[in-house]
Formats: sequence, C-alpha cells, structure tokens
Amino acid sequence: MNGPFNRILLYIDGSESSITAAQMAIAMAKSYDANLKVIYVVNENLLNELLKAKIFVQVEKMDYERDLEEDGKRYLNYIVKLADKKGLKIETVLRKGLVHEEVAIEVEEYGADLIVQGELGEVLSLRDSFYEEGERILRKSKCCVLIIRGRDKVERIFDEM
Repeated sequence: MNGPFNRILLYIDGSESSITAAQMAIAMAKSYDANLKVIYVVNENLLNELLKAKIFVQVEKMDYERDLEEDGKRYLNYIVKLADKKGLKIETVLRKGLVHEEVAIEVEEYGADLIVQGELGEVLSLRDSFYEEGERILRKSKCCVLIIRGRDKVERIFDEM
C-alpha cells in the first residue's frame, strides 16, 4: 500500500451519483494500491415503515425486498465489471438492515479507513436530514468520508486511467 488509504469502503445505493462515486473509488484504489470493498444495503427500515403505513401488505413487502436484493446484486456486479476493466479486483457485500448501521458494522469488520459515497440527497427539512442515509453515514462514521460530486470530471479521471 502506498497511499493514505489502505482499505476503501464504497457505499452504493444504485443512484447515478453512486456510480460516479464507484468510478472515483476505483481510480483511488488503483492509484493508492488500496483494497476496495463495495457495500449495498437493502433498507429494511424503509420496508417496515411502508408495511406499518399500510402501503404494503406482508406479501408485497417480501416481494419488494426480494426485488431490492436482486437490484443490489445487479449494482454490485456492475461495479465489479467497472473495476475489472481497470484491472482491479474488489470485494462486494450485500447486507440488510438500517443502512447507516450496516455501513458502520462493515467499516469495523473490514477495517476501512475511508468511506466513499455519492452526492447526498436533497434535504428539504431538518427532519429529512435525519432520514437521509448518506447524511447519516457521514455524521456517524468513525473514519474519513469522501462525498463524490462532479460527474464529468470523475468520468474523465476514470477514462484516463
């Protein structure tokens, strides 16, 4: 390892900004000769809230959870392919639970010294800020957190590697 970070944890949620974050995390891991692990978390808290609000019945919740798991696997596989194109081998993990808590557990277990994530969602109220998972990861993390913005610049960096 020849850089400031040895173990990078990339949090993805399937958004366009998390794909941009993935490109930057891959570039950083390659540049620093660092290990990279990618985490996707099925947000069980959200599913339970939808069930409590009677938006879902139990069977629908289970179907939707299965769909989210499949989406997570697809996103993780896509990131593996991006890394393969740059000659980087990465690890992936799919978890279920409260997103920021699962990310915190993974930081500990993996020994991450940096979390990379995409741009934070727009927060329209103070209450929203308590539920935006990217924000919660940022606020509760015990290691450095890098928020990636600037898709065009990141794509240039990624393409030029």
